[in-house]
Amino acid sequence: MRRFSFKLEKLLELRTFRERQAELALAEKAGRCALLEARLAEIAASRARTAREMFAPGRELADFRAAELYALRLDRERDRLAAELAAAELEREAARLEYLERHRDHEAIEKLKERRQADYYRLAEREEIKALDDLARRVVAGAGS
Repeated sequence: MRRFSFKLEKLLELRTFRERQAELALAEKAGRCALLEARLAEIAASRARTAREMFAPGRELADFRAAELYALRLDRERDRLAAELAAAELEREAARLEYLERHRDHEAIEKLKERRQADYYRLAEREEIKALDDLARRVVAGAGS
């Protein structure tokens, strides 16, 4: 029996490649969002620690002022990162939609290949059974003569 050959194999390979590229782009965008979220969590922890230490016993006015300025800098950094995270999340969503589209394109060709392969092997099995039945009939007919 001949091996199954799918005429659209090159197209399937191309769509698989494009799906993989879209998946990598999505992973990159998701990684960037995760890094920004982690940095925002660090800033929140630093801000809370600074607020606690601001009024700690034994602190002088200069320490209070330095802590206040540091807290303001952390707030500005938090606001900047929050805006950056919002933009990164929009990019991630666009990459996710692109990946889903590429995945659907790939899956459509993959399903077509599976159906054609199943049809091919079903037909090949029928042909083989026909050939064996034919051979059996010849053997019986030759023995009966």
